Parts: sequence; structure tokens; C-alpha cells
Amino acid sequence: KSLFFWPVLFVVYILWGACLRYYLRRRPYFDWNALLNSLIPSTKIVVLSVVVVSVLVLLPMAPLFMNVSPEFNAAYGRFLQGDFEQKQILIWMTDVVFLFISPIIAYRPFLAWISALSGRSGSLRFAWGRTRGNYAAFLLIAIMTNLSIIAVRGLILFLGGDDYVTLLFLAPLTIYFNVVSAKAYEFFFLEIE
Repeated sequence: KSLFFWPVLFVVYILWGACLRYYLRRRPYFDWNALLNSLIPSTKIVVLSVVVVSVLVLLPMAPLFMNVSPEFNAAYGRFLQGDFEQKQILIWMTDVVFLFISPIIAYRPFLAWISALSGRSGSLRFAWGRTRGNYAAFLLIAIMTNLSIIAVRGLILFLGGDDYVTLLFLAPLTIYFNVVSAKAYEFFFLEIE
């Protein structure tokens, strides 16, 4: 399975970039320089997201290192080792925290990727600066995205479908939210021209 992951990811990245360049009317649609320049912000987004998610995943273990009483450490350790239902609260809390910081580490930097893809600055600071004061709007996009994915996945699982059926129904949703991101890019960045 992993043998095909990187080539498929490469092809998807090229097609995704070409589709966004087509939407933004940037010719040629397969521009290798723009594609290579867009790797810089996309790599920063991935690294930033991995670091934040790693911190969020390790955060529930922080009380064990705070030098509190041994009784608390033992009780909290039992809680962390407890059954899945007890841990579900930590998973949901992590998801909610990630949802609230996703406009900062994912959605707004995604606009830097689109900017680099269209031949402009791919600076994350520039993207954050252009979208300053719009946290609530990006949070609303994040909530709509997540609720849509949860609803589609829940419906497919309820009807007995497997992951491939879920991916089939999530594909148009992904395209829709890419168009929403491209519209956000147009709103915040195209007045520069």
C-alpha cells in the first residue's frame, strides 16, 4: 500500500494545483515553477500542523510531569490507561481545541499556498496579515467543513458503507471547500493586482 502512496500524492498535488490555477485563470495550468514554489508554504503548513497536533496529543500527559502528589499521578495514570469511553472525552477535547486553532494553522495558511501557486508571495506571515481580524469567518468555515464531514461519514457508517464509499461522497465536498478557499483567496488577495 505505501508503495503507491507517494506517487499518488504527487499526482494529486499536481492536479490540485492545476485545478486551482484553472479556477484563478492562471496560465499555464501546469506551471512547474509555481508548483515548486508552492511546496514551501505547503511544507510549512504540514510541519506546523504536525507540531500542533503532537503537542495536543501529548498535552493530556502534562499533569503527570507537574510534580503533584503521587496519589494524583496514580489516579490520573489509571484514568489515561482506562477504557476507551473514558479516553473519548480527551479525544473530543483535543478535536475541539484543534478546531478552534485550525483557522490559524490550516485555513489561513492554505491561502498562502494558493498565493504561491498563482505566482505570488507564499509567505505565511503575509497570509496572516491579509486575513487579520477575520478569525470568526475562518472558524465558521472550519466548523462547516468539519460538520459536513462528520455528517457524511456518520450517514455512510449508519447505512453500512465502508471507507471507500465515504471517500466517494467526500470528494465533491472537498472540491466545494476548495472553491470556498479560492473565493476567500480572491477576496483577500486579488485586490493587490
